[in-house]
Order: sequence, then C-alpha cells, then structure tokens
Amino acid sequence: MKFDLKGYNIDNLLKTLYSKKVTLYNLCRPEHNHIIFEVADSDEKKVKKYINNYKSTTTLSLKRKFPKILLMNLGLIIAIFFGSIFFIFASAYTWQIRVYGTEELSEGEVLSVLYNNGVKVGKINLCSSEDIEKILLKNYDRIAQVSVIKEGTAIIINISEKLVYNAGEYEPIVAKYNGIITDINLVTGTLNVKVGDYVNVGEILVLPFNLDNTNTKIPVKPMAEIYADILVISSLSLEREETKLKRTGRKTICYDYKIFNHHLFYGKNKNSFALFEIEVYNESISDLLLLSRDVLCFYELDYTIVNHNFESERDELVKASEARAYVDLPKNVEILSQTTETTIIEDTMYATTTIKVHGVINA
Repeated sequence: MKFDLKGYNIDNLLKTLYSKKVTLYNLCRPEHNHIIFEVADSDEKKVKKYINNYKSTTTLSLKRKFPKILLMNLGLIIAIFFGSIFFIFASAYTWQIRVYGTEELSEGEVLSVLYNNGVKVGKINLCSSEDIEKILLKNYDRIAQVSVIKEGTAIIINISEKLVYNAGEYEPIVAKYNGIITDINLVTGTLNVKVGDYVNVGEILVLPFNLDNTNTKIPVKPMAEIYADILVISSLSLEREETKLKRTGRKTICYDYKIFNHHLFYGKNKNSFALFEIEVYNESISDLLLLSRDVLCFYELDYTIVNHNFESERDELVKASEARAYVDLPKNVEILSQTTETTIIEDTMYATTTIKVHGVINA
C-alpha cells in the first residue's frame, strides 16, 4: 500500500509509526508538510489509525491491485476467455473442402471417398495432408498426382488425372525404356512428348487420336518412330559373407486329404526337418467322390558359409553386371557409351553398369 499525505506534524506521525514497528519503504518528503511512503499490506490498518487529520491519497500495491482489476473487468475477461476457446475449437474444424483439376472424376466422388474415410466438413479432421493424398491415390487409379494443402479451416486438393481410354479405342504408344527424346517421326496420333523430354518406362508418347479443326478427338491407331538416347542400367551385388543352401538327400512326404477340395484330414507323417524346402502337388484318388490329396514333399537342407574376397572377385561381378545390361538392350541401336562403377557399402559390393544407346524408344 502506498500513502501520499499532506498536513502538519509529519515528524510526530513518523515517530508514532516507528514506535508501532511500522516499516516504511521508498520514503520521500518533497516538502516539510508532504510525505510519500509505502508499507506492507499487513501494516495498512496501523497507518490508517493515525492519518485521520491528514489529507491522504492511497494507492493499492500491484499484488492487491491485480485482483481488483480482475473483478472490475471480469465480464470482459470471461468474454475473451470463452471467445479464445471458441476460436481455437472452431479453427480445429474443417469448414470447407475445395477440389481442383478433376476432369473424368467429379468433385462429388472425391468428397464421398474422403467422407467415408473420416475427412468431412464440420468435423475435426486429424488426417495429415499426406494421409489424405494416400487415401485418394489408394481409391482412384485414375489419379496420377495429388497435392493437399491445409489452409486455415479449409482443405485444398489439386488433382492431376491419368489419361483414361474407353474400351474399344486404340492403345497409346508408350516408352519401352528410359531415355531422352532426340527425334520424332509421327505418322498418326497426337504427340504427348517433345524433343528433349526425359521419359520413363510406360510413359505415354503418342495419344490414340487426331484433332480436327474443332478440336474434336478422332480415334486412330497411333503410328510413330520416336528416337531417344536410351539408358539401360543393370546392378548386381555380392555380400562378403554368403549363406548357401543345398539338399542333403533326405526327404519326408506328407499328405493332406481333401474332398470337394476341402480339407478332410492329414496323413500320419509329419515334417521333422529344422531347415527345409517344400514342393506341393495334387493327385486325384477318386474322380467320382472328388476325393484327392495334396502331396507335400519336404526336402532337408544344409547350409555352408562362403566368405568372398572383394578384390579378387570384383572383375567377375563387373562382367556379370555388364552381361545382364546387354541382355536388356533394345535391338538395332547404336552404343554411345558404357560405364561400370563398383562401390562397397558395409559388407556388400555393388557393380552398376550404365549403357547409353541411341535407338527407337517405343520399339
């Protein structure tokens, strides 16, 4: 509590307060009849007993002022509190879902799938953007790419659809290899790529239609020769420690008897091998009763540990990698370059062969 007093006999007041063991803080005496000081809240009553003859102004300490401010503004504080709670609560909800980029798909179809997976308007949606993308990709094969952005209380979905062709139409021309387009000889159809594009296996090169003057699609069988610098990559690995399995010559034959192709009972024999491989085939017992049995042949296996020396076996692994790459090469191509790199990661050596050739990428 802070006191601001004006009057006479200030010195007598100070002596009295001192005799009553009142501790004064921040004492200030601007004039002989004017004094300012502070006391602990516990000494407030003692001081007030002796200042009736003085012109006084009191100020509450911050500790006591704060609850008073709270009481005076209680309504406003309650309104702010509940308003904040409502805002936080409401902002956690999704109030709008916007879908862009659909052509074959309808916005209603997309919203229906999301609704069935718990993503809906007027509800707290705990799914992340990645979760929503996975839901759409899982439910629609027609979607090539999808991106989802949460913006405030809205979910914004951008969809890129795959090209879909109805039954009876011609199939498009697709890339058989990975490569960079260098030349295009188009006979019929509509190009979906241009020179300089990098394409992956399976990517559409020529669409199965022509466009007339009104941009109407006229179905045709696409014909084209599309040349590219094609990359054929082969990779083989060799582990430093290899486990090799081989049969010991021992085997156990077990039977699973069936009627109408439903399990009936097992034969007496049981497999007791700890390490084995199994071959299964079915043989008929009675065609009339549709009685048969599955014959399970268990072959016991043994294993040996083979330790490889990377330095001495490097060349052999490189040759095997190159041989595999040549098997995968398209026909009638011009070889432009060939490289094979070897790397060792932990206890495995890898040989990767890359052959760059020039030829028809759609052959």
